Amino acid sequence: MTERPQSPCIRRYQITAAITSDGETCSAFAAYEETVLRYALLLIADLCTVCPAVAADGWTSYSNPRFGYSAEVLPGFILTQESDNGDGATFQSQDGRARLLLFGAFAEDGGLSADAHQRIAWDKQDGWEITYEKVTPGWASYSGSRAASILYVRAVMLCDGGLAYFQLKYPRAALKAYDRLVSRMVRSLRALQRDATRHQIPHRALHRNAG
Repeated sequence: MTERPQSPCIRRYQITAAITSDGETCSAFAAYEETVLRYALLLIADLCTVCPAVAADGWTSYSNPRFGYSAEVLPGFILTQESDNGDGATFQSQDGRARLLLFGAFAEDGGLSADAHQRIAWDKQDGWEITYEKVTPGWASYSGSRAASILYVRAVMLCDGGLAYFQLKYPRAALKAYDRLVSRMVRSLRALQRDATRHQIPHRALHRNAG
C-alpha cells in the first residue's frame, strides 16, 4: 500500500525534533510558537483597522452611502433602528430619554428652504412651539419645546439634490448639558465626497418623520 504523503508542516516539525535530542527541541518549538503568535497578532491588528472608529471622548461616526452624508453620534447613544429604505438611522440615549434621528431626503421645488419650512409646519401641527428658526438655501436649523422636551433640527444641502437632517429630542432638564453637544453635531453634519460615477437616485416624495 502506498504511504499517504504527510503535510509539509508535519514533516518540518518531525525533522526539527529528530535533529535535536539534548533540549534543543524545546528551543526550536518555542521559536516556532513565538513566530505563530507574532503572525496572529499582526492579523488581529490588520482586522482592527477596518473596525468602526470610536473617539476617545465617546463620539462615534455615522455615514450614509445612499444619500452621501455623515454625522457624529453623541456619546452614550446606541443604534436602535436602521430605516428600511436606507435613508438613515435612529439612535437612543442609554437612559431612553433622548432620541437622535438621522435621515436623508430629496427636496421638491423650492429646495432646502421649502423642505425645511414644511417640516417646521409639521412640527408645529404636532404641538411643538418653535422658538428659533434659521433657513438658508444651503442649511437650516430650528428648535422648540413641547411639555418637558426639547427639539432641535438641522439640515444641510447635499449633492444630486439631496438633503441630510438630524433631529434630536431630549429632556428640557438637560438643556444646558446638550447645548455643547448640539453645537458639535451641527458642525459634523456634512456631505460625503461622492464618486463622480455614482448614479443619481430618483426623487422621492417628502418623508415626514413622526414623533
